[in-house]
Amino acid sequence: MKIRRIALSAALAILTVTPFVRADQAADEKALKARADEFVAAWDKDDAKGLAAIFAPDGDLINPFGRVVRGRAEVEKLFAEEHATFSKGTHYEIRSLQTRLLGADAAVQDWDVDLTGMKGPDGGAMPPLKHHVTVVYAKKGGQWWAVAARPAVPVPPPGAPMPMK
Repeated sequence: MKIRRIALSAALAILTVTPFVRADQAADEKALKARADEFVAAWDKDDAKGLAAIFAPDGDLINPFGRVVRGRAEVEKLFAEEHATFSKGTHYEIRSLQTRLLGADAAVQDWDVDLTGMKGPDGGAMPPLKHHVTVVYAKKGGQWWAVAARPAVPVPPPGAPMPMK
């Protein structure tokens, strides 16, 4: 009889807590999606300060061209330089976004992105830059912050074309 009461109490506790856990997860996923949307909006406005604003003060970025920056100020400087030159007036589209919560205060997002509107050194239009971005987030003070971002342009293996989703 005592075992039944314990089992029943445990089942009731799980049923009572589960909706709150799911609600928290849904709220976190929504907040993380909003961070990605903030990034896209800032990109399309050539707003380096807005782009850097999703990063933690000690966040870092390795851009698709291999440039490494550490700290929000350096991230902002990189975006300001890029948006004054080859990224100016470009459009950033996240075609696919997946979020994985790693706990109450850590998450990873994967984005498949098309960057359109780039111009080459001669001023001619360049094809879309299809790339993948992995962003690691930490939740501090109730806010999600990008602590690391790793955009990468896939290359085909030797001798074979590599399709991008």
